[in-house]
Amino acid sequence: MDGDTLYSIGDLARRTGLTVKTIRFYSDSGIVPPTDRSPAGYRLYDIDALARLDLVRTLRDLGLDLAAVRQVLDREISLPEVAAAHAEALEVQIRTLRLRRAVLRAVAKRGSTLRRWT
Repeated sequence: MDGDTLYSIGDLARRTGLTVKTIRFYSDSGIVPPTDRSPAGYRLYDIDALARLDLVRTLRDLGLDLAAVRQVLDREISLPEVAAAHAEALEVQIRTLRLRRAVLRAVAKRGSTLRRWT
């Protein structure tokens, strides 16, 4: 891939593992706008768009919603800030899941029947 080459959505889909539909959605929502258009009106993207798509895919895989992804891309918040916030949110979820597991294990160990709970 060189810096002057423009790529179709299909090319980007093959290179990123994203679907054409997903790339089109990101393009339509302004997250990864096309670099240019072909004479027939097809969207074309450069190497920077490919890098941006890779970052978007990684952030989405980590659980960030589109609003947070957009803030990172627009440099409204830094990647370390959003990573710290999401790590803390995961800690809360982990604590909640551990508590639920403990309750379920206690109920299972006790062998309680439904009549005892009603």
